[in-house]
Amino acid sequence: MSVMKERRKYFKKEAIFFLRYNYIKQIFMTGLVILLTFGLNAVKLNIIKLFGLEHSFYAVPLGMFFDILIFFITLPMYAGIIYVNVKLFEGENLPVSSMFYYFTSSQNLLDCYRFIIALFTRLAIFVIPFIVISAFFPHMDYFAADLLDIYINSVTLDIVMVSLAIVYIAAIIVCVIVCMRYFASLFVFVKTPWMAVGDIMSKSARMMKKRKIEGLMLMLSFALWIFISHFFAGFLYIFFTFPYMALCYASFMSYTLTQKGGDEFLTAASDYIDKAVKEKTVLAKRAKKAKKIKESGVKRLKLKKKAVCEAQTLQI
Repeated sequence: MSVMKERRKYFKKEAIFFLRYNYIKQIFMTGLVILLTFGLNAVKLNIIKLFGLEHSFYAVPLGMFFDILIFFITLPMYAGIIYVNVKLFEGENLPVSSMFYYFTSSQNLLDCYRFIIALFTRLAIFVIPFIVISAFFPHMDYFAADLLDIYINSVTLDIVMVSLAIVYIAAIIVCVIVCMRYFASLFVFVKTPWMAVGDIMSKSARMMKKRKIEGLMLMLSFALWIFISHFFAGFLYIFFTFPYMALCYASFMSYTLTQKGGDEFLTAASDYIDKAVKEKTVLAKRAKKAKKIKESGVKRLKLKKKAVCEAQTLQI
C-alpha cells in the first residue's frame, strides 16, 4: 500500500510539473468545456421560463434535447483534452486548437460518438438497475411489509431491510468495479482510435486488471479539492481542479501503458518508478531504525553516566 501511495504522489508531482508549464492552455481548455456546459444549461432553463413551460408536457422533451446536445458537443471536446494531454506526456506540445481534434473530420467525430455511446451503453447495463434500486430504497420497508403481510413480525421486517441494504451495497460495489474496469478506455481510444470498440474495452479491462484500487484511490484523493471548489462558485474547477485531475489521469495512464514493445501491457514496464519508490521506502525504514538505535544508545549512555555519578556520590 505504501508503494501505491508513493506512486500516487509521483503522478501528482508529474501533473503539477506539466500544469506549471502549460497552465494557460489547460485552464482555457477546461474553462471552455465547463462554461459551454453551464451556458447551454442556462439557455435551456431560460427558454423553458420564457415560454412558461415549467409545468408543461413540453418541458421534458425540450430539456432532454438540450441535455443530448450538451452531451454530443462537450464529450468530444473532453476527449480532445485527453488527446492533448497524452501528446504532452509523449513530448509533443500541441496548440489549444487540438482540443477540437475530433471535430476536424466527420470520420473522427463518428468514431468518437460510436465509442462514447458503446461505453455508456455498457456502463448503463450495471448503473441503471442501481439507480432504480436507489430510487425505491427509501420506500422498501412499506413495500416489504405489504408484500410479506400486514401482520409481519417487526424482527422479520428488520431482517428483510438488512438483506436489502446488503444487496444495495453489493450493487454499489459492482458499479464501482465495472466503472474502474473501463477507466482506461478513453485513454486507449485516444491512443488507438482505429481499434474496434470491443477491443478497446478488452484492452482497458486488461490494463486495469490489477490497478482498479489504485485508480479508485487516485480519483478519491481529489475529493477534498472538489469539495473546496464548490465554495468558489466553480471557478476553482476551471483554474486548478479539473486541469489537475486531467493531467493526473494522463500521468497514471501513461505509466500503466508502456511504450516499449508497442502494444505490450505493464508487466515490468516503468519499473524505474517502482524501483525508486521501493528504494525510498527501504531507505526510510533504515533511517528510522538507525534513529531508534541512536536514541537507545544515547539513552544508555545517559543512564551509564548517571550510574557513575551516583557511585561517585556514594563513595564521597
